[in-house]
This record gives sequence, structure tokens and C-alpha cells, in this order.
Amino acid sequence: MTSHQVSPGVRSVLTAPRGQRFHRPARPQRIGAVSSESHQDRQERLLRQMGDNPRVAYMLRHGPVPHWVKVARQHREQAAREARQAAADAQCELTETKPVRTRGRHRAPRRWWGWLATTLGLAFLRKDD
Repeated sequence: MTSHQVSPGVRSVLTAPRGQRFHRPARPQRIGAVSSESHQDRQERLLRQMGDNPRVAYMLRHGPVPHWVKVARQHREQAAREARQAAADAQCELTETKPVRTRGRHRAPRRWWGWLATTLGLAFLRKDD
């Protein structure tokens, strides 16, 4: 086996203790640290970079969506949820049974053979008597 010369940089990495073998990149600036650009400048720069996105392009042309639009959408969604719940409650009162909750597809199917096996076992036990 031949030994060959290892460069000093590689040797220093190999002899360094675990966790100090490689240099980590510089940490990003802390949140709240003073930066050279303001929040508005940064936001405008990022929006220009994302101009290919259709939603961003629309926002750049027409301006941001007013707050009342978001509030109105939340109210519509809440009213729709309440209407669905009221309809489900009315249906439950008509049938006088609780609605059966659907099982998620990630669960195993229900075992149907438990009572069947018990019935057959009891039948065989009674037959022997």
C-alpha cells in the first residue's frame, strides 16, 4: 500500500473534532435588524420579481384587495357553513337518527365477520350439548 501526500487543508478537516470539520455559511440577519432597504422597498422588489404570477400581476395592475372584500368573503363562508349545519340538523330531525359519520379512506375497513364467527361458534357449542 502506498501512502500519498495529503494537502494541509484536507488534513486539518480530517483532524478537526466532529461538528467543527466544515464551516457553516454566514447566518442571515436577525428579524428586526436594521437593513439597507425599507419594508416597502423590499415588498416592491419582491413583487416585481413575481410579476409572472397571475395573481401578483393582477394586484400590480389593480392594487391590493380592500379589507372589506376579505371580510365579506369570511361572512359568506360562515353563512354557508351555518346553512349546511342547519340542513343537516333538519335532516337528522326528520329521520330521527343521528347522521352516520363517514370513515376516512386511510382507515382499515370495518370487520363484519366478528358476529358471524360468534354465532357459528355458539351454534356448534349448542349442537354438542
